[in-house]
Amino acid sequence: MVVPKICGLETEYGITHRGAEESNPITASSLLINAYLSGLQHAPGSPIARVEWDFEDEMPGRDARGVGGGDIGYEPETHLVNAVLTNGSRYYVDHAHPEISGPECADARSAVVWDRAADVIAQRSMEAARALLPAGQELVVYKNNSDGKGNSYGCHENYLMDRATPFGRIVHGATPHFVTRQIFCGAGKVGTEAAGVERFSVPFQLSQRADFWRRR
Repeated sequence: MVVPKICGLETEYGITHRGAEESNPITASSLLINAYLSGLQHAPGSPIARVEWDFEDEMPGRDARGVGGGDIGYEPETHLVNAVLTNGSRYYVDHAHPEISGPECADARSAVVWDRAADVIAQRSMEAARALLPAGQELVVYKNNSDGKGNSYGCHENYLMDRATPFGRIVHGATPHFVTRQIFCGAGKVGTEAAGVERFSVPFQLSQRADFWRRR
């Protein structure tokens, strides 16, 4: 029996500005998202109003154990695009790339469905941005976890849990899944980006982000 659990997926997309002499990923990400949002607002008969994300109740200093919550010098990037879509997703510029955080879901299948919907949103965003750019230019979004230039970004799931759950119990139950899931659901990639290793000396690896993890 599957236990109902509120969950969701967040995907950070890679982005490049083709045809431009200089490319700024923050500017490109902002243009991408704004083009999509503008298209929604100006569609015939559309009642959609722009809704921004509210940072008021966020406590980035509070960890998974419920500890902390004080001032850690975190400054929300409120000047960047940060919109809420009608399906409950959050579409925003996360540092230097676009990100879509799907809505809260009651089961894993729904989370996957809305993640696929996010891919459609990304595709439509590229089409909307292409209509605004000069001829020969386009924004291209990639659903990957590394860009071949030493940068890595991620896709991760979220689970709603009671703060009263002992943190040790979470670690004990979740770690086996986090460690082994690359075997059965890793996207994989050709080559490697590990420091000091010839890129194509590794024909294929299961995890795109393994190159970026180091033992401390």
